[in-house]
Amino acid sequence: MKKNIKALLDLTTFELDRLSKFLYTLLGVTLLANLIGYIRTPMQYISRMNEFMSTQSATSQQALENFGSFSFYHAINTMWISGPIALGISGFLFYAVFIWYREWFGKNTFAYRLLMLPIPRMTLFFSKLIVIYIGIFSLIATQIISFFVGFQLVSAIMPSDWLAGTTALEAIQMNPLFMYIIPVDTLYFMVINGIGLVFIIVLFTLILMERSFALKGIVLGIIYAGAALALAVSPFFIDSILQNYYMLYASEILLIIIGIMTLIAVTSLLVSRHLLTKKITI
Repeated sequence: MKKNIKALLDLTTFELDRLSKFLYTLLGVTLLANLIGYIRTPMQYISRMNEFMSTQSATSQQALENFGSFSFYHAINTMWISGPIALGISGFLFYAVFIWYREWFGKNTFAYRLLMLPIPRMTLFFSKLIVIYIGIFSLIATQIISFFVGFQLVSAIMPSDWLAGTTALEAIQMNPLFMYIIPVDTLYFMVINGIGLVFIIVLFTLILMERSFALKGIVLGIIYAGAALALAVSPFFIDSILQNYYMLYASEILLIIIGIMTLIAVTSLLVSRHLLTKKITI
């Protein structure tokens, strides 16, 4: 047991080192784009206000009535903030695939050397899964820090008379996108990340199917993914199927979803273990 844990830590460290350049690039792009947004958006507002007062001979109050006060929500509800988030999500979806196929690149495939290590092969699976989530939570942590630094920056740039009294947390809660990635609601955040975790596990399983059976594996993977998706969304149609829209409470549907997602995750892990130990040969 102790040996297996050490092997997992060693492999995770190795994978993290390989991820570092990709992760640092995403973090750098996120911080740079956010910084531009925190400066550019309020400056554009100030410019419009000044231009209106100059051309219309209006007072500051009249300009404020025309444009409305500036909130931190306006600064974060831009592509400078949502763009890097979308880039990070798509980037890690790509990396979740690349982290496996990279091992088979080249003539002397590195995958076979990894599979020959005297450790359970699922250790490779879990090390890659952990690294993906280290990267994801690093981006989430960076974005959270960025929000609260950005709030101070916007507050410093914007004249206090033109700034709405919205807190950083209130501004974040106003944008549905951030509810998916920021732990504003702990339960909701855990459910969303749990679904994401199951998605990555299933994706890994599909990749191992393709590696095990080639073209046949792609077909099996599509069927498996379709079955998993149908099972995952089935709780939302229970009321319609049974023609009883008051049969289940929202909390009961949530528990069913958690149970189904757990079933999908466990099944995928068992299938992945079988493929790694029995089907992918050296």
